This record gives sequence, C-alpha cells and structure tokens, in this order.
Amino acid sequence: MLDLKKTIEDMQKIAKTTNSALTAMPTAGAQSTHFWKAQDTFLSEFEEFSSAWFKRRHTATRTAIETSKRLSEEAMGNPTAAMGILADWQKHSMERLAEDTKDCMAMMTRCAAAAVTNEVEAVEETVEGAKRATKAAKSMPV
Repeated sequence: MLDLKKTIEDMQKIAKTTNSALTAMPTAGAQSTHFWKAQDTFLSEFEEFSSAWFKRRHTATRTAIETSKRLSEEAMGNPTAAMGILADWQKHSMERLAEDTKDCMAMMTRCAAAAVTNEVEAVEETVEGAKRATKAAKSMPV
C-alpha cells in the first residue's frame, strides 16, 4: 500500500537535493570561466617571453659565429686581442642573460596578477551567484 506521508517526505528530500545541486552550479561557472581566462593570459605571456628569448638566442648564435671569425682572423697568435674579442662577446652574452631574467620576472609578475585578478573576480561572481541562487531557492515552492 502506498504511504502518502513517506512519498511526500521522499519528494521533499529530492527537491532539496536538486535545489542544492542547482544552487552550486553558478559557482562552478564563474570559477571555470576565470580559470580559463587566466590560462589564456598565461599562454600569451609565455608566448611573448619565449619569442623574445629565442630572438636573443639567435643573436647569441650569430655573434658567436662572428666572434669565431674574428678570433681566427684577428687574434691568431695574439692572446691580448683574443681576450678582448671574447670579453666583448661575453659582455653581450651577460646582457642577454640579464634581459632574460628581467623579462622572466616581468612575465611572472603579470601572470601572478592575472591569476589573482581572475580569482578575485571568480569569488565575487560566485558570491553573487550563490546569493541569487539562494534567494531563488527560498522563493521556490516545495
């Protein structure tokens, strides 16, 4: 025989569970959207950094070739000239490494800022979404 009271209680439990699940959905959307926005920023930053890094590596290779030529043409049997040519190349190499470090730090700072900004925005949207969902849930007849 059908127990009407038990059936009503079961339906109320199902409604509350469904309502809880639907209430949580707005939070997932904001978190997901901002996560992927941050990822897109990271990829753009990494691309910009690596492009500049590769340009500097190409410059390093070209200047190494030029340095090798200069050593063989200008410094054979002249250790002082060889040391000057190598010191000049090393100086520029160190400048490129310093530029790598500066660019890397700037990239990491921008990525951290994007992560924090997107997280703050996601939390704000999550709170607003939860408030709306809670308000809507309270106004739903059960």
